[in-house]
Amino acid sequence: MHSREHVKAITDKIFNMATADAVEVNFNSSERSGTRFANSSISANLVQFDQSLTVTTYFGSKSASQSTRDFSDASLKQLVTEVEAAAKAGPDRPNVPNLLGPQHYIPVDAALPAMKAFGPAERARMVRTSIDISKKMGTVGSGYIPKMHQTTCQANSKGLFAFYEVAEASFILTCRMPDGSGSGWAGTTGIKDLSMIDPVEITEVASKKALDSRNARALEPGRYTVILEPRANARFLSLMTGIFGGGGGAFMQGKKPGDKIFSDLVTLKSDIGNPILRQSTMLGNNTPAAPVTWLDKGVLRNLSGGPGSTDPGAGINQSLVMEGSDLSTADMIKQTKRGLLVTFFWYIRGVDNETLLNTGMTRDGLFLIENGQITMPVQNFRWNMSPLVGYNNISLVGKPVPMHMGESYDGGNSALIPPVRMEDFYMTSLSPAV
Repeated sequence: MHSREHVKAITDKIFNMATADAVEVNFNSSERSGTRFANSSISANLVQFDQSLTVTTYFGSKSASQSTRDFSDASLKQLVTEVEAAAKAGPDRPNVPNLLGPQHYIPVDAALPAMKAFGPAERARMVRTSIDISKKMGTVGSGYIPKMHQTTCQANSKGLFAFYEVAEASFILTCRMPDGSGSGWAGTTGIKDLSMIDPVEITEVASKKALDSRNARALEPGRYTVILEPRANARFLSLMTGIFGGGGGAFMQGKKPGDKIFSDLVTLKSDIGNPILRQSTMLGNNTPAAPVTWLDKGVLRNLSGGPGSTDPGAGINQSLVMEGSDLSTADMIKQTKRGLLVTFFWYIRGVDNETLLNTGMTRDGLFLIENGQITMPVQNFRWNMSPLVGYNNISLVGKPVPMHMGESYDGGNSALIPPVRMEDFYMTSLSPAV
């Protein structure tokens, strides 16, 4: 991978070689790697390294771009010569962009040394630890430990140097009973501090859920109080983040900042520069991202993009934080008279775009709560619910933790998400999932 100093040396070298009126350089390098294990043994170690840079040169209203993966002096010199010749020979182009000058970004340390060095040997030791615990507890573990290390930079001859480096990893685990009678999920995702990944705790939690989910009983479909663990809440929340950029159909029609649209317990912020999440502090156009409050105690504060936008910087999914409390999931269970503890949502699909009605299934651990205690495992449900309704029905929130919001665990959309208690969640029918 490439340090800030190394990238700066490369971009400066290109600017010194060029004779064009203006020059832009887009630089990318990445390591995407991971260890998969299934049936309590490693099934794959994957690694992909890549690097590229694209140079764009401008002569008046003429421009051209070319790319290379070879950063040697000879290759860079040839690239600059060829792209300048292509620009001079090309047609005039309307609307040549005005290049940004130097920008000031909120400083973040998103690539810690231990995470950058986190490799297959360290991942194998985590897997060994996890397998040993699951065997001791009588379960079979299958999991994924992805790591991503990426460097990006957009620089130009006017002084812009938008550099960002990030390194993060996740640990995702499903433990099942050997006979398929029970299943449990646990994990932590989007972690930049390697010390926050505890394979012992994750395996114990997933195995205990698998053990406790055996002999699940069928309950009648209907509306239930539910406690959504952070992964389930993250997936459900992701279904509605588009309302801040013009989605939300009839629900958002005529809505404006200052309107109350959700429960008092719902506060959403893009907390640019927070010390836990690793998202970039720059926007897609390389201007600095700024912190944004989208919802404050259920009151709409900002919209993103388009007519009427009040967005002062960040997009909704950039360093997203759903504020919570210091309550653990166990604390929330103690405060619940009757409800369901939901570990995981699977197979979420949209039903109606206007109302954001979605359907999905619970999976990998669903439990009945009675008088502040988990009393029995419950057969999984299919559910139909809109987050526009659900986040009006929040009655308790817990402590936020890092968690990816999308289906994958190695994208760029990790957020700080708490467990939540939600009233009248509509479980429509029984599901055969374990």
